[in-house]
Amino acid sequence: MRTKGFIDVPDGYLYYEQSGTGPDVVLLNGGLADVRMWDSTVSWLSDSARVTTWDCRDRGLSSTSAAPYSELDDLAAVMDAAGIDRAVLVGVSDGGRQALAFACHRPERVVRVGAVAGSFGEFPDPSPAEEAARVVMRAHFARQAELLAIDDIPAAAANDIAAWCPAVNESDRRLLIGLAIANSRIMTMTEDNARELDPPVKTRFAEIAVPVSVLVGAQDFEGTQLWAARIADQVPHAELTVLPEADHMPMFSAPAAFRQFLSHALTPNR
Repeated sequence: MRTKGFIDVPDGYLYYEQSGTGPDVVLLNGGLADVRMWDSTVSWLSDSARVTTWDCRDRGLSSTSAAPYSELDDLAAVMDAAGIDRAVLVGVSDGGRQALAFACHRPERVVRVGAVAGSFGEFPDPSPAEEAARVVMRAHFARQAELLAIDDIPAAAANDIAAWCPAVNESDRRLLIGLAIANSRIMTMTEDNARELDPPVKTRFAEIAVPVSVLVGAQDFEGTQLWAARIADQVPHAELTVLPEADHMPMFSAPAAFRQFLSHALTPNR
């Protein structure tokens, strides 16, 4: 049975869904997606876990934001309202950044983090390879800005999914474009009102005390792959998995391998 509801938070509300019974797993969305991105994962994961998905502000069914707010406080509010003391956090893209930041900030509430294709922006003190990878990504963002400047949100959504998710099939490509269009507010905001951990977690990987399972696809941007390598190198208890066939959304581009990765990450007493 799936429970659905809204949670009041300062200056807004958050939408969440919960399914299944067992150990708690909280799934964190990619930046231009909402809880629907997890439907195929929840369908099998809820057989062995209590799975909670939720929408950040300005996405999905959660409220829009008009002022800065703490994204970590919002995650804590979801866990409190859903009756979750400690959980495995699995985040994709921007959700991976949020999951790692929460683990750094509130380690007593995190069993393990699954950091999938984590996105963190510019590299601090980049290596030559990291700087070269960011040049490629900046070119993509510049093209996105051109499309958004002429208010062509469908074209911007299609361009974004083509770049991040080249390995998905046609049906999933259309789904992901649709999610990006539905959540296009975040593309058009001059500034995201979400406030992250300060200093940001990308400078604090060595402080993360909980175990971290890192996953990245070889079809993703080189920059994402280099961030995954950084996490695996700097987090004290981390393991890295690279899926040759996967891109930025491995639950779509490599579903069987993603299921194997997540099932392994959720194995107790590892």
